[in-house]
Amino acid sequence: MSNLDKIISKIEEFAPPSLARQWDNPGWQVYLGNKNINKIMLALSPTPDVIESAVKKDCELLITHHPMIFEKVKTLSVEDYANLALIKAVRGNLQVYCAHTNLDVAEGGIADILAEKLELKNISPAEPGDTPGFGRKGELSRTEDLSGLISKVKQLLNTNKIKLINPANVEKIRKIAVLPGSGGGFIPLLKDIDLYITGDVKYHDALLVRNFAVIDAGHFETEKVILPVLKELLKEFETEIFLAEEKVPWKFVL
Repeated sequence: MSNLDKIISKIEEFAPPSLARQWDNPGWQVYLGNKNINKIMLALSPTPDVIESAVKKDCELLITHHPMIFEKVKTLSVEDYANLALIKAVRGNLQVYCAHTNLDVAEGGIADILAEKLELKNISPAEPGDTPGFGRKGELSRTEDLSGLISKVKQLLNTNKIKLINPANVEKIRKIAVLPGSGGGFIPLLKDIDLYITGDVKYHDALLVRNFAVIDAGHFETEKVILPVLKELLKEFETEIFLAEEKVPWKFVL
């Protein structure tokens, strides 16, 4: 059994809430005052299915990346899917805490983990500006073929489906930028790279790609790399930790 406050302090030390963007809603989504924690579930999204799984495993705490609440909640109704997870959590005596954009930009956070998995060197922020950035850029130890990088990304992220945007027909890759999650909007800000790896690239953002190739490997696929890191971070506590069984909400039809 571990103390809730110590667990949350560990998370906030790793991903300080002060790093979160102003529009974001990190931190407590459901707080019920239970300080004694025996079981924790980690997940990207607090969906009703994830909530049910955590309750079935008798977890007292669910830690997610994506928030459960973004806008002001005026009414709670089981007929409103957006409220269903919140209702299930309260009914199941499950507390929910999230680290969102603060976990995106934190040192050792999602972007750094993806850059590390790709074995990038000389890592720096991918976007200009003084605030901590969502993306990272770096270099491979040697130039590689794009086809080989595509295979490597599929293997690292355990996915068979990616999108490639490559109007300049880039074939050789040395300099790479990564931005886990939804990164299409950052395309105009990127310079001096050969390849950009992100997720959720929209049609109009894809039209802006010019002098580098883009791999859209998926929002879920590029962010799930953080869950084992969080599990390792919390291993010092006397709790049982579960990784939620999550999957994308669609399937590819050939």
